[in-house]
Amino acid sequence: MNLQRRLFAIALLLTMSVSGMARFSSEQKREHLRILLNKDFRQVNLTPLDRAYLDAVALLTQEGRCSEFFGGQATQYVLEELVVKLREELINDARICIRMSGPYTFVASAKGVSYRLFTTTELNTAGPFYKSKVFAAEPSVPNIGSFRPNTRAARVLILLHEVAHLVRNKDGVWLIPDDGNSPQLSRQNTVTVESKCGRQIRAL
Repeated sequence: MNLQRRLFAIALLLTMSVSGMARFSSEQKREHLRILLNKDFRQVNLTPLDRAYLDAVALLTQEGRCSEFFGGQATQYVLEELVVKLREELINDARICIRMSGPYTFVASAKGVSYRLFTTTELNTAGPFYKSKVFAAEPSVPNIGSFRPNTRAARVLILLHEVAHLVRNKDGVWLIPDDGNSPQLSRQNTVTVESKCGRQIRAL
């Protein structure tokens, strides 16, 4: 990487790590994620989403039950597409982590993974990704599987849960069923993903 590009990469990473990715274009977000994967830039302060993304990449690309469940390393590219589409929104329901809605586009990837992308993908700023109950007057915020909300483990499990909604297995079935209208099914889907990835999450 030449000096000019390196300086640009540092500036972009610092800017997005401080202010988040909400106001940046898809290509700027994509470049930010690629820079994060470069070990030369790991010393820069990471946002909670940055850290969760890197943790999810690690689980999807290392051998183990988690990667096997998702269909192998190619699922990393689905994760990238998910994070690029994320936009932060205040949703007045602390049970909601990420909400995907609207029509979806199906992608049969040349990299060997089939997946879908929804038109709208929202990360709830009042949900378990960022919040936990601190004061008595605050609304209750649920655990994510067996992990406390607003923790590193909860955040990576949230991302993996959403990726599992997007990926289709070899039998043509989504890894976990749609659960947008059923909190009970959503919790069960989280249990399913944690059963495959929980051990590796705890080892992060």
